Amino acid sequence: MPSSPLHDPAFLPFKLDPVTRRVLWLRVDPRWRREAAFLDERALPADAEGGWLGFDSLLDVPLPRARAADAIFHIGHCGSTLLSRLLDSWDDVQGLREPLPLRTLADAWPLLRQPQSRIAPDQAPRLLRALWAAWSLAPAPRSRCVVKATSSCNALAASVLAMHATSRAVLLDMPLRPYLATLLKSPNSVLDAANAAADRLQVLHDHGVGDDLALHALSLPQQCAMGWLAERLRFDALARGEHGDRVLRVDFEALLADPRAVLTALAEHLSLDPLGVDAAMASPAWGRYSKSQDHGYGRDDRAHDLHLAYERHRADIDAGLAWVSARLQRHPSLLAVAGERQAGEA
Repeated sequence: MPSSPLHDPAFLPFKLDPVTRRVLWLRVDPRWRREAAFLDERALPADAEGGWLGFDSLLDVPLPRARAADAIFHIGHCGSTLLSRLLDSWDDVQGLREPLPLRTLADAWPLLRQPQSRIAPDQAPRLLRALWAAWSLAPAPRSRCVVKATSSCNALAASVLAMHATSRAVLLDMPLRPYLATLLKSPNSVLDAANAAADRLQVLHDHGVGDDLALHALSLPQQCAMGWLAERLRFDALARGEHGDRVLRVDFEALLADPRAVLTALAEHLSLDPLGVDAAMASPAWGRYSKSQDHGYGRDDRAHDLHLAYERHRADIDAGLAWVSARLQRHPSLLAVAGERQAGEA
């Protein structure tokens, strides 16, 4: 392994350890990157080549000059892996799905000004910039990358856009009712939403629409609904903010209903060849479970699962809808954030 793999597109920063202040660099071939749904231990090749180097392998090396990676940020369990795989249909795009060091930084970010932080406040942005530079290097014949973040990394979206003037972001979510049904049909998905609930509740507090809320007082369905509303608020602020011209909001239900129109808008937003839309429309990813390409799972399968979830979890779905409705009545400013369709459902 080279002493400075930051400039070698064959290597990826695979893990960040704030305790030992080291980075795990791995050589991973393009095919493995293309197949992996998660760039973490779940997809680690048995014969991976690499090793640990200190933070200086990121911080004390000139950053490579490459087109800054674009990004997909999302609310979780909303089709982001499918969207990332569809973007792989363009010959020049390398998709990187949920790199673990980004999650590590996102977890550390709220504590940077606290004495228990293991990363110095001035060091964290430098680490983020260097990691993004590494993820921006695409192995030939690809020439650009699109990083799909984990949903817990949404707080980093503004920093990524501020650091990289050419990066563009796609913000993916879906309407409230199918979102609740998607979560509630899977205990693991509910657990994901519950683990993210504290950060999302803080978003409501930061925007002055959550001062009366406490996490311990919210049921799990209410926490799921609260998280949806908080991420809608976060995405709305990004779209209206300083870098809003580099942000595209995408509704997953709209992607399924009119894929050509949404993919065309995505291609324009990311400056992709419009001729690539045909390849994306024909992608086999439409008929496979995105996180495990060995399993068939298409739009009809999803519709069937949602129908069952609406029947089996009706009471919990109604509880989540009612919670959002009450929040919108208490804070009418959130009506625009929730959207007319969702406000009507709630």
